[in-house]
Amino acid sequence: MKKFEGILFDYGHTLVWFPHYREIQLISVQNVQRRLRALGVSVKTSRIQALIEEYAHRRKNQRVGIDAEFREILSGLGVARYNEEDLHQIIESHWRPYVQDARARMGAKNLLNYLKSKGYKLGIVANIWSGGMNPALEKLGLDRFLDTMIASVDVGYQKPEPEIFQLALKRLELGVQETIMIGDNPSSDIQGAHNLGICTVRLMRGSNRTEPDVVEADFKIRNLQTLTNIV
Repeated sequence: MKKFEGILFDYGHTLVWFPHYREIQLISVQNVQRRLRALGVSVKTSRIQALIEEYAHRRKNQRVGIDAEFREILSGLGVARYNEEDLHQIIESHWRPYVQDARARMGAKNLLNYLKSKGYKLGIVANIWSGGMNPALEKLGLDRFLDTMIASVDVGYQKPEPEIFQLALKRLELGVQETIMIGDNPSSDIQGAHNLGICTVRLMRGSNRTEPDVVEADFKIRNLQTLTNIV
């Protein structure tokens, strides 16, 4: 008998990792910088990065969709003259390196295939824009295993807020006791799910592995394949 009916995964650094993460952060900002130069605006990469980071971590009542977010970023950078095509090219140029660099965690595809064959409902809950996540999942062949993919920028909530987890439960038609959450971030993934009563599994990989616990995860694993021993 299964202990759980549904499994939620974090995206970045859990199901997917980025072997050149530091480099692509810079490439992403340089891409935006080149687009702005084409519009006749010269801005330092540090200023672009600072604004993008600032808007990515805004409070709940200040969040907007991706187009509106980048319009505000461009306004903060002093960019006044551009059209919709320019805007979408800037957004695409920012996210393209992350999609290109994304790699599936070792064993991720086999794990999802196994879980799906056992009848689990599977979903992703991620603090990201769907345009920066879904193409990568499709490229890696992981999207076909997932019943729902929730991106914070699209829905207006972000982990660790309860609403984004509640949305996932609603879409999967599951209760908290039927669900388990796997992620690497002790705050957004583990604390967020724990606060709702969802069972938690912390993946001890990537840069977050040295971060202290905010709350104690129900389980800790070093490899995704170990999840099969838990569910």
